[in-house]
Amino acid sequence: MKPHGLIIAIMASLFFPCKNTADDKIIKHGIKPEITCEFGGDSGHYNYAPCVIQDKHGIRHAFICRNKDPFKIVDHVYLFRGIPAKNGYKWQPGTMIMAPSENGWDDCHVCDPDVREFRTVYNGETYNWIMTYLGVDRWDSKHNQIGLAVAKNIEGPYIKFDKNPLITCDDETQWGVGQSTTVVLDTTTIRLFYTKSNGGFTYRDIKMDNLDAIKLGKEKKIPDMESNNYPAYSKKNVYMVSERRVKMDAQIPTWVGNVSELAYIPIDRDLSTPGGQWIKIGHASPAESGFPRNHNPGILTDTKGYMLNDDELVMYFTPATTGKDWLWSYAIHSARFDLSKFFSGK
Repeated sequence: MKPHGLIIAIMASLFFPCKNTADDKIIKHGIKPEITCEFGGDSGHYNYAPCVIQDKHGIRHAFICRNKDPFKIVDHVYLFRGIPAKNGYKWQPGTMIMAPSENGWDDCHVCDPDVREFRTVYNGETYNWIMTYLGVDRWDSKHNQIGLAVAKNIEGPYIKFDKNPLITCDDETQWGVGQSTTVVLDTTTIRLFYTKSNGGFTYRDIKMDNLDAIKLGKEKKIPDMESNNYPAYSKKNVYMVSERRVKMDAQIPTWVGNVSELAYIPIDRDLSTPGGQWIKIGHASPAESGFPRNHNPGILTDTKGYMLNDDELVMYFTPATTGKDWLWSYAIHSARFDLSKFFSGK
């Protein structure tokens, strides 16, 4: 979750900094993506933090963070469906599928959804889909925690796990944990990636085919990799999109980045490879998108968190303007990277 208010966001950035790197190689390196505006941009609403999965019929399901009531800043989870069309995808109107609870650990905002096809048993019922999401119970956007919800169908309804939060934060003075992404490892286990304010970018394997007997694996860190990353696996590589600040101006919003960057490591490399050693492929910066901010990226995957192929990668992200109307400019764009061109060296 990204804080919305100016004062809140500045406070959050003090506790959860992201480097403003002066390395201009990130701007010059790699292949240029094809940018498309997908949906959003309606008056009084913001749209960000996309998780987009493609089913066996080619339909794309975009789970995003969005406000329910115009100009009221309360994060909910929405689902948009993209139907294949002659020139890209035709997006259907969004449906709100999760709201903050009336009380408890997620009663202010729910956001950063990540949905996967994964069969699990909960209270004697079998469910086919899981959602990890960020919840917060403070209006200053501190004390974020990660929750779990389950559904029998991809559209929902999503039922919140009664033992939430799944990943906790005990310190109410810190940003906490959030920005989760999952990859299904097998029929019993997922790999959960997330940001941790006092531990950087983190992952752990979780056995959760039966929610009455969840087993949290050991927490591990990817060193030198900052907040707001989104991984996806293929048979050859592990890809990562990341939000970065590169020679960024001082206009608001300063709490989101201006570059969404794509990098990878071969699948046989250690996942703990430091972030600076991942191989850069390309990025969406102001030069590519036409917007001064480009943030909260995610990768189009199949229903279990894997790449559709190694020939192209579609990154979904949120561009934004600067100035007083920055929040209401949040819409969902895509950046298509021609990986075949990159790997062939042409």
